[in-house]
Amino acid sequence: MKTANFLKIMMLFLAIGVASCSSNSTDDGTGGGSGGGGTTGLTIESDKSQVYTNTLVNFTVRDASGAVVTSTAVITVDGTPIAGSSALLSGVGVKNAVATVGTETSNTLAVEVIAPSFTTKALIEDYTGAWCGWCPRISQGIIDVHNSSNGDDVIAVAVHNGDSMAFPLEGQMRSQFGVNGFPTGILNRADRWSSVSGDAMNIQQPLQLLNAVKPVGLAINSSVSGSTVNATVKVGFDIEQSNLKLVAVLLQNGVVASQTNYTSNFGGGSSLPNFVHNDILKAAFTDIFGDAIPAAEQVGGGVYSVDLSATSSGVNSSDWDIVAFVVNASGEVVNVQKASVGSNKDFD
Repeated sequence: MKTANFLKIMMLFLAIGVASCSSNSTDDGTGGGSGGGGTTGLTIESDKSQVYTNTLVNFTVRDASGAVVTSTAVITVDGTPIAGSSALLSGVGVKNAVATVGTETSNTLAVEVIAPSFTTKALIEDYTGAWCGWCPRISQGIIDVHNSSNGDDVIAVAVHNGDSMAFPLEGQMRSQFGVNGFPTGILNRADRWSSVSGDAMNIQQPLQLLNAVKPVGLAINSSVSGSTVNATVKVGFDIEQSNLKLVAVLLQNGVVASQTNYTSNFGGGSSLPNFVHNDILKAAFTDIFGDAIPAAEQVGGGVYSVDLSATSSGVNSSDWDIVAFVVNASGEVVNVQKASVGSNKDFD
């Protein structure tokens, strides 16, 4: 009898122990709250971590499970609540964003507001030829742009066709950018340059491109040895970028050759026997549509540097220039720089 009672007591203790272990095994903290090993609390994110002043930043708030709860959150930037989930950040410095939902408070998210470092410049690619009677319209337009305020920040490249100055890859370039006639001016590899008459171009169109702030800038340092130009091109980044490419080309100036003329520019006349051709595209240091900039180099505050070389007969430091520019994933020019061969042009 005692043995039977003892066995019953032992069975009771074992049952209590099993039940106790089973209850504890479900208390692993995965249901939320501050205890256990699960994810807890709110998080706030932004679509940009570094911006220029007066830039709109969008915030997203998530709960402990990762679900978006932005619509129910109150977001403050430097302690001031914002309307909705977007804020126009102004003033250089670090802005701190925090979100609350009920009694829960998120992490503090820092967004850096910076001032632009680089001058914005623009590119005109002039598809031209000495045989083209209307081409002096764009030649005159480039002169008029350069004579305007800040006009030197608009950089020209003359892509010749069907004459002694023709660039070997101009056919590929025409195909890429949809050039079907001469003259054609392409601005920043994106827009057609408009004329206002048979003699004149819309001067304000390229100048207006200088008003946009650009996140990258360029520097060029070069030397010439015989017929070879060696150049170090640097790309500086204010803000992290992606999918950018670098294009660098060699230009010749001061070539005197006859130019057909249907305009009233340059004194008029159907032929200009002593016409001075400038900005002639002669050679490329890179693929004419761009060499990829390594993704790891496109970091805010960083500088990408590459050594390049190109060869052309007659090259010298008085009549030749280097033009380097960065294009985005769509092939559009982001920013551009120009320097005389044999000179050192720093970021500006």
